[in-house]
Amino acid sequence: MNVRVALNAISALLLLGGCTSAGQRLDRRAQQAGLEIVHVTAGEFPSIVYLKRGAAADHARQPLTIFLESDGIPWLGRAPSDDPTTRQPVALEMLMRSAAPAAYVTRPCYNGLRSDKCNVELWTGARYSADVVDSMVATVREAQRRVGAEQVALVGYSGGGSLAVLIAERLENVFSVVTVAANLDTDAWTEHHRYLRLSQSLNPALSDQPHPWPELHLRGANDRVVPLATIERYFLRYPRAQQRTIEGFDHVCCWVRDWPTISAIPTLPAP
Repeated sequence: MNVRVALNAISALLLLGGCTSAGQRLDRRAQQAGLEIVHVTAGEFPSIVYLKRGAAADHARQPLTIFLESDGIPWLGRAPSDDPTTRQPVALEMLMRSAAPAAYVTRPCYNGLRSDKCNVELWTGARYSADVVDSMVATVREAQRRVGAEQVALVGYSGGGSLAVLIAERLENVFSVVTVAANLDTDAWTEHHRYLRLSQSLNPALSDQPHPWPELHLRGANDRVVPLATIERYFLRYPRAQQRTIEGFDHVCCWVRDWPTISAIPTLPAP
C-alpha cells in the first residue's frame, strides 16, 4: 500500500479511541456521515449494511449501488488475523462521495459480527467461497428490498471486486458491475505474490457463468498489489468486459480522492 495516499478521513478514523475495535470505528465513521446502520440476518451469516438513502421517489427508478470492501487484514504475518476488518475503508469512503441511494455491505465474520459458524478460513482460504458469496447475495437482496430499488449496481474495491463479480452472477436485475483494483484471477494473484492458494474460494477468471450486464474494471497503472499480468486471464474469459488503466494511480491512491469523477465514467451496455 502506498503511504502517499491522502485519506484524511481514514487517518482520523484510526486515531479515534485506542480501545475501540475496527468495526466500532467504521460504525462511528458511518454515523458521522449520516448513514443508516442496519443489522441484517438474511444470509447464513449476520451482516451490517450502511445505507445512504435518496429521495423516496427515486428508489424505484435508480439502481441501489452496493459497495463492497477489500479483504482487510486476513493475515498478521504467518498467522490468521483475529479481526480481518479493514482499517482503511476505501469502499466506505467511496460511498460517501457517491450520489444516493447506496449501501455498504459488510462481509461474513467481519466488523465484529461473529457467530458459531465463523472460522479463520472465511477470511483466509475461503474468503470468496460459495458460502460467503451466497450469504452476501441474501444481504444485498435485503438491502435492495429495504430501499425499494428494482436494480442494483455493484462496486467492489480490491478483493471486494472479486466478490462483486461473483455476487452479480447470482443476482437478478443487475444494472452494472464496476471493480476497482480487483484481483479478478485469484490463482494468478496468489501465485504472483507466493501467497497460499485460495483453494476454498471461487475464482472469477474460471467462472462458467454468463455476464449479461455491463462491467467496467478499473486499475491503477502503478498498482503492484494487483499487477496487470495477474488479471489477463479474466479478460480472455470475458472479452467483452471493459477495462481502463488510470495513470498515476496505484492500489490505494487516488480512488477516494477522485471517486466523484471516476464514478462518472460510463459503462457501455452489455452486448
